[in-house]
Amino acid sequence: MMRIRTTLLLLIALVAAPMFAARGSANFTTIAVIGDSYGAGVVSNSLNVNHQVHSWPAVIAQQTGSKDFQQPLVSFPGIGPELVLVDIIHFPPTILPASSSNGVPINLNLPRPYNNLSVPGANVGDVTTLTGKEPVTGTASNFAQFILRGLGTEVQQAIALKPTFVLIWIGGNDALGAFLGGTPALLTPVDTFRTNYNKMLDQLVAGAPNAGMIVGNIPTNAAALPYGATVPPVIINPATQKPLLIGGNPVPLIADLGGGNIGPLPTGSLVLLGAASKIATGFGIPPQLASAPPFNQFPNAGKPLLDSDVLTPTELTAIQTRVNDFNTVIQQSAQAHDVPVADIKGLFDRIAAGLHVGPVVLNGSFITGGAFGLDGFHMSDMGYTLFADEYIKTINNAYGTSIPIAPLTNFLQNNILTTSGAVFMDGMPWEMSDEAAQQIHDFAPRVVRRHAIH
Repeated sequence: MMRIRTTLLLLIALVAAPMFAARGSANFTTIAVIGDSYGAGVVSNSLNVNHQVHSWPAVIAQQTGSKDFQQPLVSFPGIGPELVLVDIIHFPPTILPASSSNGVPINLNLPRPYNNLSVPGANVGDVTTLTGKEPVTGTASNFAQFILRGLGTEVQQAIALKPTFVLIWIGGNDALGAFLGGTPALLTPVDTFRTNYNKMLDQLVAGAPNAGMIVGNIPTNAAALPYGATVPPVIINPATQKPLLIGGNPVPLIADLGGGNIGPLPTGSLVLLGAASKIATGFGIPPQLASAPPFNQFPNAGKPLLDSDVLTPTELTAIQTRVNDFNTVIQQSAQAHDVPVADIKGLFDRIAAGLHVGPVVLNGSFITGGAFGLDGFHMSDMGYTLFADEYIKTINNAYGTSIPIAPLTNFLQNNILTTSGAVFMDGMPWEMSDEAAQQIHDFAPRVVRRHAIH
């Protein structure tokens, strides 16, 4: 009887134990965040206060009860100006910046490092090298000027906060540049990624040895991002808005497939969202169709899309293989440092398949999918909340805590459009023109399932 009781107690203890090795403790008195544009809360190509308050680190800070969680807030319309939906009836939709000028930092003079040190555009190497004192040569160095303010790197400033818990998601830009640029040549080498990732965790563990920590892996499913899943790789008949068929088969667009090799896009290719406006003028139409109606009305018919406009199956495989390698590095480095790993890759896979959230389904559809903003690759407020929830679930499993999952109630209300033209579409807040708001109202059954006050 004693042996049975002992066995039962051991089983109970094993079930109750955290699923991951976890360093430090789940103390959220002082949170520090290492990250990029996702951590910063960029939505629709803009860093601004309207969305920063819904950044995934801010959501976690709220759910854990962390006090005085400071972020480098920027006034609306943000840096750069938030994208605005102007016309949803025609393809490609008309999307314009909300203003010709940027917003400005709101709390630039905070006399200590921000808790959220995420720098848009940063890669793994930047978090231990970029300080904000550097000349502006790109996105990361531009944002670092007012986020890091020359006070040290992301990691150094995180350590200076004497954090009790560190949230980390970095590495997306080591792969995203290749995706947005249409070429695997822009991928970070694996050895460089490994060196930089280990350097980051080595410094954090040495500088904050008693802090709890958590990292996240990187999505590999390009179909989850509207930037690559929206524009069809075949010719669309302007009269029917359906694929043009010859011999019963859709006619592929033509493009530079690499090295000046012009040809039809292979099955499984992706056309990037930025090429949509070019296709509307005739780019991608084969020369043999360029002189025939209605394609002879397009000034650029017969010209191929650029290599940077498309991703072929070979290129997609190269990117996915490299990101898989990155995730192996993250898993190995995290395990060596006793840091749990949140499954962000799994979250994106579920979004790509269609993620049921209460009465709606989130997916990678452009504009109506709900999980992403108008730039096609940054998440929406709802998307970042789901991102935060993935971290919260991992923290609870690893540290034995019971932090409540962030609710999505505010994003699923069914209210009317505001007079300013702000609208929620499947949980995605957008600013739009009055004309577009009227179009939304008129065509709601086709485009929008829910409206809510923002």
